[in-house]
Amino acid sequence: MTSPRSIKSHTQANQDNQILIKNILLRHHLYQQIRHFFIHRGYLEVETPILVNCPGIDPHIEAISADKEMYLATSPELHMKRLLGMGMKRIFQFTKAFRKGEQGGLHNPEFSILEWYHTGQDYIYLMGEVEALIRELVKVLSKHGIDYLKLDHESFPRYTIDHLFKDYAGWIPSENWDEERFFLDLIEKVEPQIALKPAVIVYDFPAPLASLARLKSNDPLKCERFELYLDGLEVSNAFTELTDSREQRERFLAAQERRRMMGKNVYPLDHKFLQTLEKGLLPPCAGIAMGLDRLIMALTGDHRIEEVMTFSASRL
Repeated sequence: MTSPRSIKSHTQANQDNQILIKNILLRHHLYQQIRHFFIHRGYLEVETPILVNCPGIDPHIEAISADKEMYLATSPELHMKRLLGMGMKRIFQFTKAFRKGEQGGLHNPEFSILEWYHTGQDYIYLMGEVEALIRELVKVLSKHGIDYLKLDHESFPRYTIDHLFKDYAGWIPSENWDEERFFLDLIEKVEPQIALKPAVIVYDFPAPLASLARLKSNDPLKCERFELYLDGLEVSNAFTELTDSREQRERFLAAQERRRMMGKNVYPLDHKFLQTLEKGLLPPCAGIAMGLDRLIMALTGDHRIEEVMTFSASRL
C-alpha cells in the first residue's frame, strides 16, 4: 500500500518538474528574443573560455580551482575585451560563470551570464540599451501570460549612489569612503528604497568600487559604472571600460596585494589582456554583464534562484 507520505512526495515531485519545464520553455523564449535584439543591432555573438588562468581581480570573489594553474571563469570580461582589441566592434555572448562559496536565495556557484560590449560608446549609452532590452523581454513574457514586472512608459529612474546614500543613509560615500559602512547601509537602508520601484538604474559609484571602470574625468572620486535593479534585485553591472594600461596594471597589483593581506589565494595577472592595453589596441568602449537567472527571477516574481535554474546546486 502506498503511504500518504509517498503520495505527497510524488505529487510534490510532479509539481516541481512542471515548474522546471515551465522555466526551461521560458528561457528558450527569452534567449531567442535576446539574440534577435542584439543581432538586429549589429552585434556578433562570440564565445570565450570557461577554463582560464586569471579568474579576475575582485578581492571578494573566489574562483573555483580546476587544477594547479587554471580556474573556472568568474566572468568573461577580460577575454571579451581582448576580442575588441582584435578589431571587433559590437559583441555579446551567453556563458556560464563560476564563483566559490556563493549559494543561497540569490546565489549559485554556477550561473548564467549575458555580457555585451559596444566600442565607441560609454555607460550612458548602455543605460538606454539595457532599458530597451528589458522592455522587449517584458513584452515577450506578456505574450506567454506572464505580467509580473509592471513597467510604465517613463524612462527607468536614474539615481547616483551619492544621491541615494545622502537621502536614505545620511552620508556621501564618494567623499567619505568607508567600505564596511557602505555595504551595510546599501543592504539595510538603500536597497529597500530601490525595491519600491520596478526598475531603477544606480550610477556613478565611488572610485574605490571602480573595478575595471573608467574614473570620471570631471570628478575622479567617482567612476563611470551603473547597476540595474529590477524588482529590487541587482541584475546588471556596467562600465565605461578603463583603457589606460598603467592604471589597470596598478589596480591589478593592488587587488593582488589586498588578497595577500586577506590571506586569500593570489591570482596571477592576465598578461595578455594587459598587453592588449599596453599596445593601445582596446578602443574606447562600454560593457555590461547581466545575471540571467536573477533576470528571470525579477521578470517572473520567483523568490529563490533555484526556482528558475534547470539544475541548481541543490538539484545536482
